[in-house]
Amino acid sequence: MKSYLNFTLKGAQFLPLWIAFFLFFLIPFYFLIQELPELTATEVPAGGPSFRFFLYLVIVLAVLFTFVFFSSRLILQSLEFRGLKVSCDFHSGKYIGIIISGLVLTIVTLGIYIPWFIRNLHRFFVHGAIYNSHKFAFSGTGGKLFMIMTLAIFIPFLVVGFIVFTILKSNIEIWIYQIMVLSSLVSIIYLTFKWMVVIRYKNYFIRLDTGFLQAMWKIAIELVLAVILVFIFSWLTSVSSVFWLKADFVPAIGKIIFELVLAILTLGFYLPMAFIRLFRYFSEHTRSNVVEGKQITMGYDGDQVADFLFMWKQILLTVITLGIYYPWAFTLIANRLLSQTFLITNLVSPAID
Repeated sequence: MKSYLNFTLKGAQFLPLWIAFFLFFLIPFYFLIQELPELTATEVPAGGPSFRFFLYLVIVLAVLFTFVFFSSRLILQSLEFRGLKVSCDFHSGKYIGIIISGLVLTIVTLGIYIPWFIRNLHRFFVHGAIYNSHKFAFSGTGGKLFMIMTLAIFIPFLVVGFIVFTILKSNIEIWIYQIMVLSSLVSIIYLTFKWMVVIRYKNYFIRLDTGFLQAMWKIAIELVLAVILVFIFSWLTSVSSVFWLKADFVPAIGKIIFELVLAILTLGFYLPMAFIRLFRYFSEHTRSNVVEGKQITMGYDGDQVADFLFMWKQILLTVITLGIYYPWAFTLIANRLLSQTFLITNLVSPAID
């Protein structure tokens, strides 16, 4: 029998946290951007980079990580299954220690420590989640994530690009390089998600059971469909430019805004559908090991088209209200998707030798 998840967080509950983040993040972020020209200028001031830049950067990071802490707690405590809610056992002191040590070690190691920093953050939130008096545990390693980031990000994005464009000075078409980057993105999505879903609950070990090639093909289809819309955007831009170039009465800023709107519409239009289709795929391939003849499997049986239209309605309302509507958009989308996501316990017959 299917048992569906429930998400009880309301937009009004999320709004105070969102408003606080909106204000305390955007204001220092605005001043941080204002300091960038001085930091990246050819002639560095005699006194070195402005102290204000680093001050604003610290404030922005502090606000960001604070928002992640409290929003994660709100979201987890709003998850409900079979009438029982998930509770959280987050220690703020431990969280602050992870953030400070992670940032320091990331700077000292020139970014090499990032996978372990991500591992510690993910493990903190997973280990702090409790359901029915039992804690969850995450067993992924920083070393494995380091290999994923090295093979899927560093080599394709930096090494290949550097060899092709700098050393070989090749006249290779840029779209060929974009295809290489797209291929890397496909593997990043799969490998990172598979790395994240290594969770233990009681005697159950929850993992992603889909094969590499099968998942790569599924993700590639969704990304290719999104890329097709990018080419449509390029074509619409080239066609529209003929009109805009002749229309001297239209200011340059108007042309830029027009092309930016086209980019958002064409690139972003399909992304909610891609998310829903991949959410369904990964849900169907998330399952536990067999414990006492029982195996827990996950699934999603929502109407993809209806959910796609619902998500776009929420996105448009968020854009129209300049982000103020976001708490309601997030909670309504999360509730819609999770209320159609189920867990089912299957009886598995023992293998016969």
